[in-house]
Amino acid sequence: MDDTERYRAALGSDPAEIARVRADVGDLAVRHGFPERAGDLVLALDEVIANAQEHGRAPIGVEAWVDGRIVVEVSDVGSGFDRQRVWNAHPPTPYGQRGRGLWITRQLTDAVSISSGHGGTVVRIELSPDPHIGA
Repeated sequence: MDDTERYRAALGSDPAEIARVRADVGDLAVRHGFPERAGDLVLALDEVIANAQEHGRAPIGVEAWVDGRIVVEVSDVGSGFDRQRVWNAHPPTPYGQRGRGLWITRQLTDAVSISSGHGGTVVRIELSPDPHIGA
């Protein structure tokens, strides 16, 4: 895959579908100079897709591309959510049952953005060749 190609996948609500997308995006990261961070990227991607499958509505779209950095967007067509309610700056409580997915995603990637509304939600995660820029 060169820098002009895009990876695209459409998923339903079955968690078993995530493995193929993880492998494909991990391979993209390795081929484009991020082999040491491919595991972080696929773990973050797993969290974002799982959230979309649980809280959003299928189809779940995954699109990835390379433009010096690796960008992955996960979209759903659910009713959206209140970003402020789930965007924690501090680690989740140690014994809590929920609330770790987006926090973990922010720890593993260099940038995370979320747009959500009545037409669905798009979560964008990025790895940068200059990771000190932070999320």
